[in-house]
Amino acid sequence: ILLISSLSLNTSNNNKIIGRRDALEIAKALLGSVGICIATTTSTPPSSSAASTLDGYYPENAVTAASAGRSYFPPLTPPLSNRATYRYELGRDAWALEQLLVFGNVTATIRTIVVKMKDSNDLWVNGPQWPTGEFCQLLEELGTVKHVVLPCNALEHKAPMKAFTQRYPQASVWIAPGQYGPFGTCALNKEKGCRMGYRVDGVLPVIGGKDAPMPTWADEFEMRTLYVSLPENAGPVSEAAFVHKPSKTLITTDSVVFVPDGPPPPIFGTYFDSNTLMEPGFWPRTVLQSVFLPLRQGSEDGTTYPGYEATRGRLIRAPILRAFSDARAPKEVRHWVQSILTMASFDRILTSHFASPIVSTPEEYAVAFQYLDAPTSDPPIACQDWALLDSLNAVIDQNKLGAPVVFDFKAGCPPD
Repeated sequence: ILLISSLSLNTSNNNKIIGRRDALEIAKALLGSVGICIATTTSTPPSSSAASTLDGYYPENAVTAASAGRSYFPPLTPPLSNRATYRYELGRDAWALEQLLVFGNVTATIRTIVVKMKDSNDLWVNGPQWPTGEFCQLLEELGTVKHVVLPCNALEHKAPMKAFTQRYPQASVWIAPGQYGPFGTCALNKEKGCRMGYRVDGVLPVIGGKDAPMPTWADEFEMRTLYVSLPENAGPVSEAAFVHKPSKTLITTDSVVFVPDGPPPPIFGTYFDSNTLMEPGFWPRTVLQSVFLPLRQGSEDGTTYPGYEATRGRLIRAPILRAFSDARAPKEVRHWVQSILTMASFDRILTSHFASPIVSTPEEYAVAFQYLDAPTSDPPIACQDWALLDSLNAVIDQNKLGAPVVFDFKAGCPPD
């Protein structure tokens, strides 16, 4: 999500500030690194993406352990020397361990989700981040690291895996298929080739896979793994969604986000000074840059942003993924979601970015993808705010840098 978002989104009179060369370079990396996630249809869906709410999201109550160490060498991206980890409870024997993810002018939280296994002190760790002294102390206070999962092949999630698995060599390691690039390669299963630089015990089975090996923790977690390989793209994309049956929790990486109201979470204070954080437009700008909408202002004093107002307080599909991923593989995406809805029921969602836990039923979750079934103005992102993503899609198509767009992802958007 964030690799592409490092592009400047500042606008003047709604004209994009982006050079052709920059657009080409961004587009080359885009289609191989962005994840394709969920869409579905339901018979009687809720009417609005605003039906979902937050419950139990209290980052201000986070626990830290700065004295244990906040650096990791070599750092891939900022923060370079003060990579803080904040731990807070998600309820139902689950915790968030958050670090900051910084690409250019984009800053966001990235969350490791930790679940304590039923009737034991064993931990299931989904999407581990950089194992600083602080991160490891906060993790080990919860129990014993027993299982490690890499749920997708996005750069920001797979980059820390080698360092983390070296720190916990006794833990089982299962990864999403379709890994490629500088952090290792792995096909659909181990037998077809898997060279990640660390031991891999198994590859998460894809939808429709028969007689695939299953992890030992599959008795507590159901899973559905999407794998899409479009020949025009740089590589495949994959993402696994899990339902933790004992807690009735859907655990997903990038498929949806819930943007909370400001102020920004306290961890932002480890990277930005207090004056910056107190600026009225800081949090709206931060959100818009993360989801790749333009910084169009709705007032002369620069305190309101229509794109932010259209996305906050809702369970939504990140606009960047809606525009780049869903626009190219809507059928595969629908099939994945339909399979997710056949898993055990859930009443809340934990995600890797922005706010969690999110109170949501499967039907409310499906509303976030209703645009794949019919034109919709929900969420109410104005047509002009899709212009930048539209232009990048045009660059990709005109220069044959990836698979073509086959679906109008913004049909039904409200007029300017």
